[in-house]
Amino acid sequence: MMTDHADSDDNSSDSSYSKVDFYEVMNEVPENYKGKVDELNKILQDKNQDINRLKELAISDGGLVISLVRREAWKLILNLPSTDEQLYPLEIIKDHPEYHQVDMDVRRCLKRFPPGISYEKIGVLQKELITIILSVIKENPDLKYYQGYHDVAVTFLIEVGQSEAYSIMKHLSSNHLKEFLKPTMEETSYLLLHVFPLIKKLNPELEEFIEKSGIGTIFALPWLISWFSHSLDQHSKVVRLFDYFLASPKEIILYVIAQLIYSRRDEVLNTECDMAGVHTVLSKIPESLNFEIILDEATKMHKEYDLSNVKDEVDERVKQEAKLLKDQRDENAKRKKDKKFARDREHQEQPAFNRAFRYVPIWIRPRMRFGLLFFGFSLAAGLWAVFKSNNN
Repeated sequence: MMTDHADSDDNSSDSSYSKVDFYEVMNEVPENYKGKVDELNKILQDKNQDINRLKELAISDGGLVISLVRREAWKLILNLPSTDEQLYPLEIIKDHPEYHQVDMDVRRCLKRFPPGISYEKIGVLQKELITIILSVIKENPDLKYYQGYHDVAVTFLIEVGQSEAYSIMKHLSSNHLKEFLKPTMEETSYLLLHVFPLIKKLNPELEEFIEKSGIGTIFALPWLISWFSHSLDQHSKVVRLFDYFLASPKEIILYVIAQLIYSRRDEVLNTECDMAGVHTVLSKIPESLNFEIILDEATKMHKEYDLSNVKDEVDERVKQEAKLLKDQRDENAKRKKDKKFARDREHQEQPAFNRAFRYVPIWIRPRMRFGLLFFGFSLAAGLWAVFKSNNN
């Protein structure tokens, strides 16, 4: 941390930004958030920082408001040390098996960078992003990179820089994002199954409609594993959500997903009850959606309704899906067996010549047909000539 530029007293602490910096950006803060930002600044400057109050402010309306506050507050919320983290050199991680996939994903996420930034600067940030991701994966061999992880990482890179972003991602990969980094999606799928019981708690008709459509939970997968960053175009909304997720229990995102779907119940219930119709409505999040209401309702629901209340229902869903999958596999195996039996029977019922003809290469078959026809005509002509000769 850099020392505060202004004169300090016994009550102040070192901070990564100065009061001079803070008051320069205060002019850009909306009027309704100035009081909140001022309180955030006092907490960050205080020697005995009130982390619980900091979390409350991060969760409440507007979150941490400005990037200058986030650079300091995110580390405090996660209880991370302030020392610079050492990353692996790019030359070393280029040999990592995941490198090419990470490189492709990073090059495709241009929309995540701030508008107006030069292509040269984007190129630098992309290299830094690849280094962050693969340094975490290389240091933790049990972790498996997934598409969407880079969306989370680039958000932290933009807000706090490479070293701090690496520190945060390393921590989250062992905590909030841990289930998503497993070799299979089994645990992630299990988590998503909690969404339907939560929706049922809010609106049984809506839950029944979505279930009947057959859409499943796949539409919500990008929301869960990227903290909505893959699905939202506005960076300001993404970092607001990150404030909320970092300061909340990690399962809170399931409540947010349920509340988001509930907030769009009229649109869902007025569409065709099929997979295509419901997916069209839910897969695209409107830019006008008021996330503050959704977050507030998610917080209330989390306090009133613990996930343990739906565990039995989720476990029953897992059993039902496993049985359905087994039935589908058995049905597919039966169809293949029936088709093979029909082919074998057809093969046995064919004349011997037809059966033999099937093994002749396709390109020879027309020539064989012509040859057989020519042979037939030649034989008939020969017999006719013999017959004629005998008569004479």
